[in-house]
Amino acid sequence: MAAARKNGVVCVVLCLLLLQEVCCPFPGEARDGGEDAVFLDAEKVIFEQETGLAVAEGNVRVRRDALRVFAHRVEMDSAEQVMTATSAPGKKVTLIQGERILTGDSLRYDMVSREGVLSGAVGSSPAGDGRVFLRGKTMEVAPLETARGKGWLSSKGSRGVPEDELVGKLSDVSLTTCNERVPHYRLVSRSVVYVPGKRIIAKNPKVYIGEHLLFTYPFDYVVPLDPKERRALLASFFPLVLSDSDKGQGVGIGGPYVWDTGKALLNVAWWSDTGWEGKVTVEQRLSDSLTVWGTVEHTFEKASGEKLYRPSWGLLHAANGWNASLRWTQREAVSIQKKAGETYRGVLWREPEFSLLGPWGRAPLLNAYGRVGVSWGEYEDVQPNSSLDVRRLGAEVHLYSEERLDSYKTFIKGEYRRFWYDDPDSLEQEILDTVFGVRYSWGKVDLATAYVRRWVSGETPMLWDYYRDREDLYQKAVFHLGKNLSFAVRGGYDLVESRLAEMVYTVALKGGECTRWELTYRNDRVEGDDWVGLAFFITAFPDTPVSFGRRELYDPFSVPEGLSEILRKEETGE
Repeated sequence: MAAARKNGVVCVVLCLLLLQEVCCPFPGEARDGGEDAVFLDAEKVIFEQETGLAVAEGNVRVRRDALRVFAHRVEMDSAEQVMTATSAPGKKVTLIQGERILTGDSLRYDMVSREGVLSGAVGSSPAGDGRVFLRGKTMEVAPLETARGKGWLSSKGSRGVPEDELVGKLSDVSLTTCNERVPHYRLVSRSVVYVPGKRIIAKNPKVYIGEHLLFTYPFDYVVPLDPKERRALLASFFPLVLSDSDKGQGVGIGGPYVWDTGKALLNVAWWSDTGWEGKVTVEQRLSDSLTVWGTVEHTFEKASGEKLYRPSWGLLHAANGWNASLRWTQREAVSIQKKAGETYRGVLWREPEFSLLGPWGRAPLLNAYGRVGVSWGEYEDVQPNSSLDVRRLGAEVHLYSEERLDSYKTFIKGEYRRFWYDDPDSLEQEILDTVFGVRYSWGKVDLATAYVRRWVSGETPMLWDYYRDREDLYQKAVFHLGKNLSFAVRGGYDLVESRLAEMVYTVALKGGECTRWELTYRNDRVEGDDWVGLAFFITAFPDTPVSFGRRELYDPFSVPEGLSEILRKEETGE
């Protein structure tokens, strides 16, 4: 027995040689091929030269670059090139790499093959606006090439993953974004493949709401861990109960089939007044920023009274705040809310349409954020007695500013759009939309008021992008009926026509800080365009709810798309 040292940092050549591989048990370590220094800190470290066994006991801490390993006892065998880490009663072996955390009861790791097994594995990783939490009986880890050879994931499933990355496979797994002792929802699977920083692939998971089995997902399900992905953890096949003033009462089913780099969405419904309808959308990610998509739907359109096939397809590009879209549509059923109580419905062909929006940046006016965009398209606008082919070029500017004071917050939204048309009369149209609003509270009631004003000059030869001046006043009140239950009512008043144009009622039920159900009823008091919709939100993925029967609804109180995260970081100082 050559050495024993207490309460210190021991860094010896043997530990360096052993740990230059052993310090990779947690998926996601960056490796540069060099022999980086490894530090071992424990209450007691013993190395036996005769057997080649190093033993560290008591608050053992192993550090190599950004990796941290914490255990009660660590044994390293130089002959077998194997490390074993164990925990004290009531404690865990903990591995931390960046923002990813994994714990277990014990770890056995082969430093040559870089394969190992963690028993009683519990882990978490960033996902969406929160974290995804995993708990499994055991977790096997192996390099990417070995994981492919074992059939853990396909070549497509490993796209974008560094070759020296470690992949994990867990057995008897529960996963959720709900950090509660008894989660409000969870997915349970016999086998889960964990590709750090990229995705989690769950094999035919069962979906539980609380302790109640809701259904078994018929396919493998992919949970995105990439911050660019905003797909919800729970977005699966659900039965639909629908109500629509145009189509009557309906029932149906809808949900996705998800694979490593894309998904297919299927919705089928039967309506009492219009019969069967269906829609299939396929999305395929070609790179981290480029996605190709296609949709075929067989749906009813109110203005024409026809139920037709309506195909559409295109490309989406998003990177560094830039968003570009190129799309084609045929017989598209367009529904655009032009003002409170007034909705345009018609049929449009885009052949094609291109749009480009720049990133949000600080604007010199009003301490605001701004972005600019351009668009170009060829359109066939189907009108009551004819169809009109038009080319349109557009430019737009968006501004948003808000100011937080002691008991309320004010905000201003502005959008200026100008369109030039390929028309014999050389028509042009300018549209300026503004919203002046305030959010405040009165006791336990959250209130918001918004004044919406639009000015329009010029003309357009088409109907779908025809706008006229508007002046509306919106008032919203949210009543908190308990810790997790609230009722919201919102009215839209047309100041030009001096009439109450619409009312929207929403009941929201929160599942702690994890989930939220929303039941919404929209009462159109002008055109009778009423509907009822249900939505299920996961807090970590607020932008991708699972919804049934909900339509797009104009919301003057919303923060423009892409700006919410910027404002949150500014407010929290991140």
